[in-house]
Amino acid sequence: MSKLKLTDRVWQGFFIGGKEGIFQIKATKSGIDKNKLKVSENGKTPYITRSDMDNGINLFVSDEQMPKYKKDDGNVITIGLDTQTVFYQKNSFWTGQNIQVLSNDNLNYLVAMFIIPLLKIQMKKFAWGSTGATLGRLNRTRIMLPVNSDGLPDWQFMEGFMKQIERDKIASVLSYYNNSLNNNSLRGGG
Repeated sequence: MSKLKLTDRVWQGFFIGGKEGIFQIKATKSGIDKNKLKVSENGKTPYITRSDMDNGINLFVSDEQMPKYKKDDGNVITIGLDTQTVFYQKNSFWTGQNIQVLSNDNLNYLVAMFIIPLLKIQMKKFAWGSTGATLGRLNRTRIMLPVNSDGLPDWQFMEGFMKQIERDKIASVLSYYNNSLNNNSLRGGG
């Protein structure tokens, strides 16, 4: 199998959202403040905040929240408006206000891992307060993506490239540990 290379691709700018955008961007459906959460010791649903740690997960809560709050679906990218934090959310989740949710039918974990660093680069131009990542600003922001022969984002390449990165990293770690184990065995283990 030949190696996929970023330099072998044609790249093109795409709006993140809006009519011509690659994502549907919506404000969170839940928007539930942490102090209004029904917290349970057995909570299994992530509560996402604008923190830049732990994939934005603050805690796990029960699915039984007030009916006016709706859980957001998984397989999306979240952006914290004030903090410009960007994460992939595999599972459905609850969140507070000021979180934008980006969805696309072609999105999966690997495609998200390709796109998130590109989004983070663009998020650096936004700041807390009056120059934050509002819906309008996100819709007008462009990211560069590899394109297929039709001039559309090459989702298949993005996924394949990230699979390749993952495979290479796993092989590198396994090689390191196998070499370490072999070297320790030869010396008597320590």
